Amino acid sequence: MAEDPAGPSAGIVVFVAGTSTEVGKTWAAAGLARLLRRSGLTVAACKPVQSYDPDESGPTDAAVLAEATGQHPDAVCPPERTYPVPLAPPMAAGRLGRACPSLDEMAAGCRFEATAQVGLVEGVGGLYSPIASDGHNLDLIERIEPDLVIVVASAALGGIHDTMACTLPLSAHRRTVFCNRFDPGTEVHVLNVRWLRDSGLEVATSLPELAGIVTGAGAPGHGDTAVGAD
Repeated sequence: MAEDPAGPSAGIVVFVAGTSTEVGKTWAAAGLARLLRRSGLTVAACKPVQSYDPDESGPTDAAVLAEATGQHPDAVCPPERTYPVPLAPPMAAGRLGRACPSLDEMAAGCRFEATAQVGLVEGVGGLYSPIASDGHNLDLIERIEPDLVIVVASAALGGIHDTMACTLPLSAHRRTVFCNRFDPGTEVHVLNVRWLRDSGLEVATSLPELAGIVTGAGAPGHGDTAVGAD
């Protein structure tokens, strides 16, 4: 544990994790940021580190988050922590002959200005994907100690296993599941969400529902985590 862990001073700090890569973490985080800002809240995002395939078109995760929050992409993820290699960040950094920050260094960079009512930290890959030189997303979550962990998951076949596998290690944290690409007309989606809720998990299937949970409006018994709470 860092001597001075990143306990950001934002009103609420949310870590956006996922069950795997390409599950939609960045899309969910950006959509959530836009909704929260439209409701009048100030939102900031942090992508502690990112790697990507330079041959693929489209913006980086940091650029997508920056567009949603109004920040500059370099403020979301510093250039020195951006690696144009399609590997896990520590491996991508090694391929480039560059240093990947440690968990403590990364956590120290996950601070937000006091003006941010909601601070979003987006991880990489799945919960156990390597993110720092000495650990994975779960380790970083334990360093940051966010107010809420959002686990972005699929409601499709196999989604229950992936979701349970990623939420059980987070039992010491308040967490909620966001079933991305949920289709109420698809039976397996409906049944899987019902199973997860019956298992005691808080599950959102739309961004407005997720925004309500983040602000505390959709989370009975958690009013003390609402944005702007004294």
